[in-house]
Amino acid sequence: MEKTKTSPLSFIKKWCYDKRLYFLVFFLPVAIMFSAYAFFKIHPIGDSSVLVLDLNGQYVYYYEQFRDAFHGNGSFIYNWSRNLSGEMFGVFAYYLASPFMLILMLLPRTMMATSILILQLAKIGTAAVTFMFFLKKISPQKPKTISLIIFPTMYALMSYMVVQLMDPMWLDGLIYLPLICWGVHRLVDEGKLVPYILPLALMFIAHFYIGYMVGIFTFFYFCWYCLSREGRILPKKFFSRCVAFGIGTLVALMCAAFVLITVYNSLKLGKFEFTDPDFSLATQFDFLTFITKLFPMSYDTVYPEGMPMIYCGTAVLILVPLFFMNDRITMKEKTSTGLLTFLLVILMYIKPADMAMHGFQVPNWLPYRYSFIFSFLMIVMAFRAFENLEGITAKNIGGIFFGLMVFLFWCERENYSHFQLFETKTSETGDTTNVIQGIWVSMIALAAYFALIYLIKKYPKSKAVCIVMVGVLAVELFANCADTIDKIDTDVAYSKYTSYEPYMTQTRNAVSMMKEYDPSLFYRMEATFHRTVNDPIGTGYKGISHSSSTMNAPALMMLHKLGYAYGGHYTKYDGTTFMTDALFDIKYLMDKTGNTSFVGTRVKVPEEYKLTTEYTEGDATYKFYNNPNALGLGMVSSPSIEDVSLSEDNPFENQNMVFNALAGTTKEYFTKIPVINSEMENVSTSQLTDGHTKYFPTDTSIAECHIDYVVKMDKDSYLYMYLPTKYERSCNVWIQDEDDYMDGSEPM
Repeated sequence: MEKTKTSPLSFIKKWCYDKRLYFLVFFLPVAIMFSAYAFFKIHPIGDSSVLVLDLNGQYVYYYEQFRDAFHGNGSFIYNWSRNLSGEMFGVFAYYLASPFMLILMLLPRTMMATSILILQLAKIGTAAVTFMFFLKKISPQKPKTISLIIFPTMYALMSYMVVQLMDPMWLDGLIYLPLICWGVHRLVDEGKLVPYILPLALMFIAHFYIGYMVGIFTFFYFCWYCLSREGRILPKKFFSRCVAFGIGTLVALMCAAFVLITVYNSLKLGKFEFTDPDFSLATQFDFLTFITKLFPMSYDTVYPEGMPMIYCGTAVLILVPLFFMNDRITMKEKTSTGLLTFLLVILMYIKPADMAMHGFQVPNWLPYRYSFIFSFLMIVMAFRAFENLEGITAKNIGGIFFGLMVFLFWCERENYSHFQLFETKTSETGDTTNVIQGIWVSMIALAAYFALIYLIKKYPKSKAVCIVMVGVLAVELFANCADTIDKIDTDVAYSKYTSYEPYMTQTRNAVSMMKEYDPSLFYRMEATFHRTVNDPIGTGYKGISHSSSTMNAPALMMLHKLGYAYGGHYTKYDGTTFMTDALFDIKYLMDKTGNTSFVGTRVKVPEEYKLTTEYTEGDATYKFYNNPNALGLGMVSSPSIEDVSLSEDNPFENQNMVFNALAGTTKEYFTKIPVINSEMENVSTSQLTDGHTKYFPTDTSIAECHIDYVVKMDKDSYLYMYLPTKYERSCNVWIQDEDDYMDGSEPM
């Protein structure tokens, strides 16, 4: 018979029609999340942005650098803007390895904040699609259409997803987890390795850290599926599947080795020693408080003391108990699933187990970074119960609803603070008043789902009930997303869009002008102002200010010992001297006037160093100073430099040692000035256990609280002051020069 040719357009139309449910599942959570962003006036709707916490201080700058490298204006391998320079592959593996990075690479640079928003929405939609694919494959019979809409939407907008939009690199775990679990099913049922190896390898490549957590769960999931699947697994077949699972995992690790090995070498430079973990046995929360986190509007904080983010839909709270009451679900599946759920709770509950899940480190903020796995399992159980409503009775549904309502009334009496929804401040008094409490929203949602589940059980073919259920779910998830965004803003604050643009464009243009002015192969440049310490890597100049989780601890510590501002994983161009500027080849200093939003502590530079070259854009003017003492990338030195050992607490002695060793001299480049007199007004002190002295007001009702030091020095010399501390606090410094005073924001 003669074959009928199909045009490409007809094929595409047919394919889109066949996959229409996937498109719906992709765009439904995307629309809900974008609506929540619009409600919060995120750009392009308003002047807020998605930039918050590490996304604002680290990721966006690495995106800028990676985009430059992608377009041929930088390197994927090495960068001179990482403190004193360093490899970039560790940064790539930690922040940038997701395939979704192509979105940022292909869109215009001036759209960076909006591109990140698009990237976030793309990951939300893709997670919904992969979860829907997983649900279709694990169902013994064809699932209900309503099931394939509501549960992937719950999965894509679980609290973990909404909160961790500030860490987009972690969200790939939610995308690959359903595919990896389906690969486990294929391995156990059919002995096929490729469906398991491929997504697991991609997970390790996309993000090794979340891949580590997903890998541990995959082992548990493999054991769970072997125990819960129908029929008996003969010992011979079971052991052969165990061997296949081990081989598949090893092959996946080998496929990702080019990332894992390089990132391991990067982390050895200091990340492994960043914290000193305490493995003593301890618990981390009480179970009743843990249960409250399953309800909507239960965001508390991303600080280390925060609880797990495990909310994934109010309907899940009704359906999970019904899973265990369902007559159509085997006792084997109920028992094994219950054990797996209990295990995941214990991993979060016991501190050493939680640390093991975090790579044997204490999480620095954003705790329980694997809690999405618990939500994944909860939604799978809810799906299984919803697909088998015939196995439960109306009394079962009513009993669960009644029990949850009683629990919520008890929670109201306990007044859990994280159940507060939107908060406003009255203009007259400034007092905070609660407009709506999340606990009442939970009650309304429970009542709605109780009625809808009962109606779907009674009228399983009613399209009207299904449409109403999708609508109720959309409203609930929107409310939770909006509430979460609002609370994150209160907790750690979203940046304004205008704080990023036009600042970045203007600074990049100023840097480009200087590169044209001095096209030399190498020199460093720094600035008297910073939006964050990652300005150099984000705007393209070779500086020493930088912050990264993949820190180079020896370089950071050396800069710290020479007097630069230091914070464990970052250094900043504060605390510089003419000596260190010369040593590190800081040839140019960039100053900014006009738009002073991010102007920090000024550095005093002789006026004769100022260049006539300036750059003006908008309301900002960039001025540049030349350092004639910059020593260049390399210099001839006395061999005694190899024997210098820097002390911990005196940068001036360290600089004296370094320059004497370099020059083969015995001079005192810095001389300590004795304090002639000192006086404290309304100040008390106490000694801390680590040797620090704590200063605090004696009487807090008195405004004056200061310490005066009197020193005598040459008028034409420079005065430096070093205040070492482990407990950074802001303070004002006033310096008297005859009859003039200046505070800490002026040149010293």
